[in-house]
Amino acid sequence: MTKRIYMVLFALLVSLYVNAQGINFMDNPKWETVLEKAKKENKIIFLDAYATWCGPCKQMEADVYVKKEVADFYNANFVNVKIDMEKGEGAMLADRYYVNAYPNLVFISPDGVMLHKAVGFREPEEFISLGKEAKNPESQYYTLKKKALELSNAQFLVFAEKAMEFEDDDLFEIGESYLAKQPDILANADLINLVMKYLPTLGDEKNLKYFADNKSRILREGTYTEADFESRLVDLTLQYAMSSKVQFSDDLDFDIVKELLNKYVPQSSFFIYNYFRAQYFLGNKEVAPALDAVNQILNNPSKSTYAQICNAVMALGPVFFENGQLDEAFKKLDGIPVPESEKDLAYLKDFAKAVVYNKTQQQDKFKAVADNILKNDKTPKDVKFIIEQYLNKK
Repeated sequence: MTKRIYMVLFALLVSLYVNAQGINFMDNPKWETVLEKAKKENKIIFLDAYATWCGPCKQMEADVYVKKEVADFYNANFVNVKIDMEKGEGAMLADRYYVNAYPNLVFISPDGVMLHKAVGFREPEEFISLGKEAKNPESQYYTLKKKALELSNAQFLVFAEKAMEFEDDDLFEIGESYLAKQPDILANADLINLVMKYLPTLGDEKNLKYFADNKSRILREGTYTEADFESRLVDLTLQYAMSSKVQFSDDLDFDIVKELLNKYVPQSSFFIYNYFRAQYFLGNKEVAPALDAVNQILNNPSKSTYAQICNAVMALGPVFFENGQLDEAFKKLDGIPVPESEKDLAYLKDFAKAVVYNKTQQQDKFKAVADNILKNDKTPKDVKFIIEQYLNKK
């Protein structure tokens, strides 16, 4: 045997040994042959939907697929296939299985029906757990979705959590239908968790009012604080105010938004309404009305808390800067006295300025304000830590 032949055989043996240590993938095969193999072996298909430029995809291949415990589990339980979504049948499969980010880890029945999926890098233990979820009909996302309206409250909670993770917009309609079947949308801890954490909307104003009237009931569960409840009530009110249940044209009717905020969150409705307007207009690249909304907050300080005002300036400060209005905004902020009830938050004014100066790369002004913050004995330690982190990056 010549040395060249020996080296070729040695390389082949090494390649086979390496492959044996990892998941045995079918590499960019015809999809029809994958389905045939899955039916013959009666196994679920695991599809690694990847793109050649995807860093996390390469990390999965280098650090996860090669692990013995991972390979043992996936080789025993799945027909494993890797397909480049930007070549050959990849585009067709990407469309069929809603692949729009990488790595897309998709689990498919032998008949080609999507059962479960995840997006993004997974550590070995997480990846094995994902495979176990995919094998279990009680946790397969798309299996749960098909029978969502028949699920128990606990099962629907699992489904809703996954729907949020996958950014599945169908949760709006499915969630409304599920709540419509419930005699009491806050009947138990599962339903309370569902409403507080996962459902984008409560469907109608009757449910919204019921939620608003039952703060004490939610707090008694012991999981959520009053601040959690108030924040969630704002979210649910805004979602309902923007829904087709009350909006009847393509242009948002802000009077409806204001009316509902006044009804359900009256104490903070002025600030929320104007801050919502600012964010809405910015999202539509309408800068002038966005800044006008923030100026409404600055011009009427008695209608918002000091913390709300500072946070609004902190968030929109870079937009003021880009439009030559930052000095005017800070002048208004300086003229607002700190209420007695919020004296411990007096540092927020300088902190807001520091954040904005840092974001807009005005380093001399940032360092001057940062120095004041660090010298102030009343500045909380965690705030000083943030400022020091900013300074250390310079």
